[in-house]
Amino acid sequence: MSQKVVAAMSGGVDSAVAAYLLKQQGFEVIGITLKLAPDSPGEKIERQGRCCSLDDMTDARQVCDRIGIPFYAIDAQAHFKETVFDPFVKAYEKGITPIPCLACNHTVKFGDLFKTAQSLKAALATGHYARIVDYKGSLSLARPFDLERDQTYYLYGTAPEVLKTLYFPLGELKKADVRKIAQEIGLAIHDKKDSHEICFVPDGNHARVVEKALGRSFSGEIKDEKGHVLGTHAGIHKFTIGQRRGLGVAAQDRLFVADINSDNQEVILAPKATLACQKVQVSELRELVALELWPEVVSVKIRARSQPEDARVSFFDKSTRVMKLDFAAHLYGVALGQAAVIYDGDTVLGGGILSGRLDGAFTRVMS
Repeated sequence: MSQKVVAAMSGGVDSAVAAYLLKQQGFEVIGITLKLAPDSPGEKIERQGRCCSLDDMTDARQVCDRIGIPFYAIDAQAHFKETVFDPFVKAYEKGITPIPCLACNHTVKFGDLFKTAQSLKAALATGHYARIVDYKGSLSLARPFDLERDQTYYLYGTAPEVLKTLYFPLGELKKADVRKIAQEIGLAIHDKKDSHEICFVPDGNHARVVEKALGRSFSGEIKDEKGHVLGTHAGIHKFTIGQRRGLGVAAQDRLFVADINSDNQEVILAPKATLACQKVQVSELRELVALELWPEVVSVKIRARSQPEDARVSFFDKSTRVMKLDFAAHLYGVALGQAAVIYDGDTVLGGGILSGRLDGAFTRVMS
């Protein structure tokens, strides 16, 4: 009997080709789509560039029909709201810049969907661009062959037990090859645009979503590093640390968002040099590889598209899962709420949430 695999179907070309490749390899593939963020009736927002919409579910069903595998949809909206959407809104209200895709991957896709696969006595597969490798005797994630599509930053929290029965069929393929396969097998979505926006913020206006969820508007002052008022703003949720454009003030020098104070709703702007720091705190640390196997110097990414920087672990409390990292070079624009993902070369060792800037002109620790 062939091994059974649940393929997570997003309605995009990547998950479609992943499911097709598994079937070609002899697996018994079951396509499952999770209904996560609700569509907003009456809102005319282009569906391209988002995921998990009703249109995407229709695309996923048609893909499954085309490649000849069963299709099922699971309504996960309630759990998604509790674990992804509500924390997203609360974070922005506090001046923190969250990554909702982390909670979605860790809790829903590799949490709930993994449990569904287990109940079916099946493995799990997705269309993410990542690889599973052996690192010093432990399974871990590694960057894919197509580094431009690397999604390991968003997957660091995958539980070790999930890795044992997880497949990434696209880990050694280029995106162009994936689209070519989709076209060759007659998938109508072979040229469908990739999803870039948060599924419940399809037009990219996260501030509008936050305001609607909270049912109120906001205001506050914009100041420079010396406390001089430069202007006013319509909410700290419209800013993130390191932001340079759309600040709403005119200044002789180039200024960046250096600090956000939710207590008094202040946004502080300053020259880039004053944003420098080298010591950060990471909370909710998840280890894919046991800490004792980490090298003395690790590489850390503090944003999905940032270059990794060398750092050393200066402190770790196993009970609270809080870690402190000392970087060899200065970091600029450390936004609390983003992720610090820790690598050895291409291999993911672990990661957590950036919760503190511990040195520099604008220290701040998440409460």
